[in-house]
Amino acid sequence: MILEKQPYYVNVETGEVHSDKTVSSFEFEIEATNEEVNRLTKLFRACDEAARDTFWRSHVPYVPYHNDPDNHRYDEALKDIYQFIHDHGQPLTREHIESMGILD
Repeated sequence: MILEKQPYYVNVETGEVHSDKTVSSFEFEIEATNEEVNRLTKLFRACDEAARDTFWRSHVPYVPYHNDPDNHRYDEALKDIYQFIHDHGQPLTREHIESMGILD
């Protein structure tokens, strides 16, 4: 069975991935299979869970950001999302992510 890649439109802020670019605003265009889109959706869920954990930690003022494992987990989850988008992105998408320096 050959899986066809098709264009998808990604909004990182909202965690949305759509096959129709007119449904919602988007930041990035990628080419992916349905299975790859499911993987990206799981990455968004992991990032959302990590973000919730950082919310609770933020109420403890004496823990510095760089010493907090929840913040590290959130940063890594977000980086995984951008790496996925870069790997599957159109040339302009890859160029934009590279200009952000988030994968360095």
